Amino acid sequence: MHLLKTASLLLASLTTLVKAVPAPSSCTTVFPAFARVDQAQPVASYLPNFKISQEAGATKKQDTFVEFKVPAGSWGCTLSYYFPAGTPVNTVGLAPVEVFSVAGPLSRSPRGIDISWGYCPAPISMVGTVKFESSPSQATSRVINSFVCAPTMTYRLSISQGHTQKTSVGFAQSNAAGLRMTYNC
Repeated sequence: MHLLKTASLLLASLTTLVKAVPAPSSCTTVFPAFARVDQAQPVASYLPNFKISQEAGATKKQDTFVEFKVPAGSWGCTLSYYFPAGTPVNTVGLAPVEVFSVAGPLSRSPRGIDISWGYCPAPISMVGTVKFESSPSQATSRVINSFVCAPTMTYRLSISQGHTQKTSVGFAQSNAAGLRMTYNC
């Protein structure tokens, strides 16, 4: 009889514990503000297009900064990219891209992010490497890295420092395709 009461109490405790575990939540996704900088135009701001490139000899580099705003108290931030099937990703060469964390927020004006090659924050640390790829027949998604969330998460994307050939990668960054940050999942 004592064993039956103990088992019954254990089962009741387990049922209460299972009910107390929160249900899985769906992720929240945010998209970046971005700015391109160009080594050949060291003080030019507001350059159009999302492009990371360099000429042969690792000259005339073009890097892109991305910045995400994440609500305070968020958890489990993951930087990734997503391209629906058939999304064009324009590449020349191997296009290995390094992703560096950067102190943010980036400078802003009414026109948008106001930075240039000569006046932009220096990279803090490399947080990932990525090759941007898409498929004509299926969606493509890749995780770059996961982080502790912060209200402003800023990154610099640049062709690999060890790569000296002409290479580039560019795509139309939007809410439907490109870089994204997910959290609370």
